[in-house]
Amino acid sequence: MPEVLESAGVPREVAEGLATLRESLRSAAGDNLRALVLYGGVARGRFRAGHSDVNVAVVLGDAGVDSLEAVAPALQAAWRSIRVEPMVLSHDEVAAAAEVFPTKFLDIRDHSQLLSGEDPFATLDVPAEHVRLRIEQSLRNLAMRLRRRFVSIADSPSEMRTALVSAARPFAIELNALLEVAAKPTPTVDRTAAIFEAAAEAFGLPALPLAQLAGLRQDGGIDLDPKVLYDHVLSALDAAIARSRGLKEPAP
Repeated sequence: MPEVLESAGVPREVAEGLATLRESLRSAAGDNLRALVLYGGVARGRFRAGHSDVNVAVVLGDAGVDSLEAVAPALQAAWRSIRVEPMVLSHDEVAAAAEVFPTKFLDIRDHSQLLSGEDPFATLDVPAEHVRLRIEQSLRNLAMRLRRRFVSIADSPSEMRTALVSAARPFAIELNALLEVAAKPTPTVDRTAAIFEAAAEAFGLPALPLAQLAGLRQDGGIDLDPKVLYDHVLSALDAAIARSRGLKEPAP
């Protein structure tokens, strides 16, 4: 398995740590381990040593306390060695959880690697209106959190930059999901800048502030006025929310 993961861009130390985790979980859980799935930035080929968590879905037949206790040592060791961040699910709840967290679970479906068992995400199919509603909720939540954060950091340009950098990728993920729901072209490369560019074109969002936000995340955007960009990003979020609302299915 390490060689396969390395060929997909996973660093060697992470690939070896995941192989160790797989064997430890198989030994600890036996047949109760239904699937181990790598997702998130590492599965997408994005990894920063010392910064990136390694996201895995651990799918168990039974996810009660005794079952959790059995796998806890393996997951604790994996956190210490390669920063594994597990999402533990019971097999029977995957489909229902996808309806509540559709963008997250559909992203796992489309950008993940199966490490063990049978992939429970592969056949997920969530109604478009569920996805649209979750996108709107996430965009509104992001806007509210940015406004709340600004109140606390209004006198600190450096903290404004940090807040904007933290918001860039979540914003891009929701915009990419919105492109899919609206049946618009999505980028062939999983890059924040490419998603922002595609969303600006598809939905008439302000292209320059989105490009500047991507640049800030990439290289710090030294020449940008963070207060001005903050204002423009909030406006872009409002516009994206409006586009999401425009896709809302009429009530029966």
